[in-house]
Amino acid sequence: GTFLSAPEVMHHYGISRTPFREACNRLHHERILEVVPRRGYLIPEVSFRTVRDLFEVRLVLEVIIAELAAIRATPPQLDELTRLGEESWSLSQAGDTNEQFVKANTEFHLCLARMTQNRELLSLAAGILERNERVSYMELRSSWFQPKEIQNLHGSIVDAIRRRDPAAARTAVIDDIQRGKTEIFGSEEVE
Repeated sequence: GTFLSAPEVMHHYGISRTPFREACNRLHHERILEVVPRRGYLIPEVSFRTVRDLFEVRLVLEVIIAELAAIRATPPQLDELTRLGEESWSLSQAGDTNEQFVKANTEFHLCLARMTQNRELLSLAAGILERNERVSYMELRSSWFQPKEIQNLHGSIVDAIRRRDPAAARTAVIDDIQRGKTEIFGSEEVE
């Protein structure tokens, strides 16, 4: 809900006006900033509706991704998914920073998208997951997943993909995304 101060940002990062504008234009394109004519760039507040919409899109998209990943994943990709799952578990257990955990979680879900062997799905997932990172930081400030919970959620996904079971992969991804949604909204749906 605040405006970016161009002089402050440029001074803080030691950049000129051109890189500042390019970065702001990219963030505007990614819907992280809003352009306000003759005022500059506004960092919009994230509404519950925006977050709900994001979770709904993730559910639709990642269900298809999980099912295709279970069918198309290569052995090296399965090893990579296992490694990323273990990394996210160890980060949550070690009490590392929220940023490291959020990045590891994003990479885990991007790995699933890469397993589809479909560049369009990967591109869509990358865009959604980038926007989801902002929500994840807010979520982790208010609560913290328990390491065992992370292990169970991601472990179920890894196991289903390894078994080449699209239905189980679908269920595991739904459980994972729904758990994140419940952390933000509680058990009640926000309209």
